[in-house]
Amino acid sequence: MTEPDRSRTVRIIGAGRAGGAMAEALAEAGWLVQPPLTRASPAEALRQAAADVDLVLIATPDAAVAEVAAAVEPSQSAVVAHMAGSLGLDELAAHRRRGALHPLVALPSAGLGARRLLGGCWFAVAGDPLIRRVVADLGGTAFEVAEADRACYHAAAVVASNHLVALLGQAERIASASGAPLDAFMSLVRATVDNVEELGPAAALTGPAARGDTGTLERHLEAIAPAERPAYKALSQQAARLAAAGAASRPTGAAGRAGAGRITPWRERTIPGMRKRLRAARAVGLEVGFVATMGFLHAGHRSLIEQARADNDVVAVSIFVNPLQFNPGEDYDGYPRDLERDIEMCADAGADFVFAPDADEMYPAAPATAVDPGPLADVLCGADRPGHFKGVATVVVKLLSIIGDCRAYFGEKDFQQLMIVRQVVSDLSLPVRVVGCPTVREPDGLALSSRNAYLSAEERAQAPILWQALNAGAELVESGETSPAAVQEALAAVMATAPLAQIEYAAALPAATLTADGPLRGEVRLLAAARFGHARLIDNIACRARAPR
Repeated sequence: MTEPDRSRTVRIIGAGRAGGAMAEALAEAGWLVQPPLTRASPAEALRQAAADVDLVLIATPDAAVAEVAAAVEPSQSAVVAHMAGSLGLDELAAHRRRGALHPLVALPSAGLGARRLLGGCWFAVAGDPLIRRVVADLGGTAFEVAEADRACYHAAAVVASNHLVALLGQAERIASASGAPLDAFMSLVRATVDNVEELGPAAALTGPAARGDTGTLERHLEAIAPAERPAYKALSQQAARLAAAGAASRPTGAAGRAGAGRITPWRERTIPGMRKRLRAARAVGLEVGFVATMGFLHAGHRSLIEQARADNDVVAVSIFVNPLQFNPGEDYDGYPRDLERDIEMCADAGADFVFAPDADEMYPAAPATAVDPGPLADVLCGADRPGHFKGVATVVVKLLSIIGDCRAYFGEKDFQQLMIVRQVVSDLSLPVRVVGCPTVREPDGLALSSRNAYLSAEERAQAPILWQALNAGAELVESGETSPAAVQEALAAVMATAPLAQIEYAAALPAATLTADGPLRGEVRLLAAARFGHARLIDNIACRARAPR
């Protein structure tokens, strides 16, 4: 044993396994360990616990830490610390120097626990610098956990230890039903843990959830005892969630785990592959969110992906420039594309999958079938772009048939498109919940659009006129104007003050139908479109007409 250095003196309160293991380990590391105390020690002994020591280490159950700390008379020089993983420093509020020290290792007995504490384990620490010195003396690795994050950190520790034991208990029960002993599975368990340490959880995942084998999962659920099914299904959901995060495309090893908060989405180019992966996620109860895009993503798209991430377990984003919605002479060939940049933005926003088919995958031959959205497709943008919304409706229905049961997120900037998508989903009884999301704007009000990239500096300076016109129109409606024609004239008059704006339309319509129906009543949507050079820009705003007196 190392000769004790009386400049490093500790008194431990708590005679359980943790306190005993820490006493043996610190003594081996060269600390002078004073006789331990317990919660049942005389009050005067507890009051004087911090006298003539450098460190008082409270190793009691979590519920007793605050009471024990309060019983110790504060010292100007001694550090009072606890070993509770879920508690912060507030439990030690009376003490000027305080800390927390939680070893990430099981301590089943004093002797075995001491060997593990001296075996290079990790410690979650907080507070006084002396706590890091303790870890260094034990030969361990310290990492800081903020006060607000202690409970979350401890939950992870419980999952990694206690829940793992419970999981092996379930494996033992299921194995025994087949006549197999638990020992037969232990080499598999050890290899799996080794793989996780080497590769990280996502890359180490194997099995039916990883490969989208829903048939095998269903056979398992049928075969095992009913009491085991809820836990098996819950764990299958977690495995599918991990698989959906794109295990195959994550960086591996320590470098990959260092950036585990940001996951590279799985890039899928085939329709069968996309269906298979999302089918596997839904098979274990995960909910899917979907964002359809034509790429060249901006902050508006990102907001849709982030909303899908907040609402769902799995998020898929499609990136496909749809030729069916471009008329002859429009900008299909010149439409901006940057797939690698788009995938980076999808990763930042939290997408799990990027579905990026080429035109041959989506349309191996010219489609003979099209989706006609009806009269709503022939007004506003449809009047200037005949056939455009038929192409939009056709590709949206095709994409939704590939993605399957989901929530689908569309921006309100393309309000007519949002209305058409809702109508088509309703008319065809698709298993989709359409979610409209607010328009994202530049500081000067210009609605974000991939086509803003076409604007020259002078055009960009004038483009916010659409938003200015819509706001002026909204003020007019909310002040009592109910004549659609008067509002439309006001919109056009403001837009005309931008010399480069080639006005296509200015409209004031009922928000529920976008169909002219006499004086404005209730919820109204003002819509505007104009060309600035090669860029065709659209925008809209919601307002409410006053009820007639």
